[in-house]
Amino acid sequence: MKVDYVSYDFMDNGNGDLLMAMDKPEGTADDENAKFVYDGAKEAMLIRNSEQIIHLPLIDEAMRPTLEKIDTILIVEMDGNEVDDSYTAKIEIINKPLPIPRDVDYQ
Repeated sequence: MKVDYVSYDFMDNGNGDLLMAMDKPEGTADDENAKFVYDGAKEAMLIRNSEQIIHLPLIDEAMRPTLEKIDTILIVEMDGNEVDDSYTAKIEIINKPLPIPRDVDYQ
């Protein structure tokens, strides 16, 4: 499985909804089956498709309580200033270290 890093940011609309905007990685997202896995502490990963994980090494402290209260997150993939894709990912909180291969050569 390929592990990627991208630039990302979270936005909370104040109504309990959370959006994550990120630079579009290579490949195609599986919009129907994407999953956002949060370790319950400080990092997360987006399982974008069956062959690709986007590692999110730091979740802002202000966003953590919201992640614990919601079931889904809106993912918006940006290509420069244009929206390339958007989809909803189910949130899973595992309350343990993420199962990301730590010996991967990140690019």
